[in-house]
Amino acid sequence: MILFKNAEVYAPEPLGKKNVLIGAGKILKIADCIEGDYKEVDMQTVDAAGKILTPGFVDQHVHVMGAGGEAGFASRTPELQISNIVVHGITTVVGLHGTDGTARNIEALYAKVCALEEEGITARMLTGSFEMPSATLTGSVRRDLILIDKVIGAKTAVSDRRSSQPTRIEMEHLIAESYTGGLVGGKRGYTHIHMGVGARKLDMLMDIIKETELPPYLLIPTHVNRDKDLFEQSIEFARLGGTIDITTGIGPEYGTAEAVKPSEAVHRYLDAGVDIERVTMSSDANGSMAVYDAQGNYIGLIVTTVETMHKEFKDLVLKEKIPLETALRVITSNVSRAIGMYPQKGTIKEGADADLVLMDCDLEIREVYARGKLAANENGALLHNVFEHSTMM
Repeated sequence: MILFKNAEVYAPEPLGKKNVLIGAGKILKIADCIEGDYKEVDMQTVDAAGKILTPGFVDQHVHVMGAGGEAGFASRTPELQISNIVVHGITTVVGLHGTDGTARNIEALYAKVCALEEEGITARMLTGSFEMPSATLTGSVRRDLILIDKVIGAKTAVSDRRSSQPTRIEMEHLIAESYTGGLVGGKRGYTHIHMGVGARKLDMLMDIIKETELPPYLLIPTHVNRDKDLFEQSIEFARLGGTIDITTGIGPEYGTAEAVKPSEAVHRYLDAGVDIERVTMSSDANGSMAVYDAQGNYIGLIVTTVETMHKEFKDLVLKEKIPLETALRVITSNVSRAIGMYPQKGTIKEGADADLVLMDCDLEIREVYARGKLAANENGALLHNVFEHSTMM
């Protein structure tokens, strides 16, 4: 058991100065003062005075087994290690396919997600890929949602020259399969949609919302800040009830000059009157994008990194002057609600998982707890892949 004393708690809503008791991977009690005789248990006390205690970050778009490959095999990004995830405050990830669903198959994605769980964080995955028909584990998206514990939704791609150019009928079928599979399997059953910068942008998804019975909040287009026109259209998409996901690894300072900076994007959504609950951020960690000149010649590679989510969160508060509790929502509770893991994840609440981040007043991460165990501190990660420190014989 661990007792955090005198922490300034953001759940993400501000609770004030509280004591928080965790044990067996759960948040057991939150109170102004927690006292008692704990001599019979192994109790650790953390003096959190002057510190901020928040939920662990939830990243719904992570290429855990690497991605890329569109500029040849040498352009494939490597697997993401647990040590690099937790050190940046992320305690829950959703793994998914990138452009290549062939050389990196969905069975390997499932294995990597299971490995991350064994190593100490919470990991889920999306079935499907850039391809149509979707890559699946059981032969159908619906069956994957019903039968595979780690599968919580589906992924596809639109308005991108690398996609399978799905028709509206194919998209409606995929969204419906994910939705109904989720109903039967007791999951959210959402569809996570990679957005390219094609001329059609969000048109197809907006028509589906307007003209079908499919729940709009289960459509989550991502990378909506990669292009200024796409970003402007995403405002209307959110007003229709859809959920919009900003990619923290995309922006002018990350090599994509035509993109909207993530923290600025959130601010602009708020200024436009978008319901903040409809807005999330994810890292796209270990994703990559080949860059071509006007003649189609390959000239470089942009790779997204996991630390951008914490960086853009800090920029939301320190540069955009957005309230801390609002900034936290887009990387904690909003995400866990959107993917169907709230209130288990994304909140500090009695009975929730003990995924916690302890920060100083400058929002620098001091300690990270995943499922109740210390996963990282000021010296770095404490959770590692079994091969990170091994000597190969």
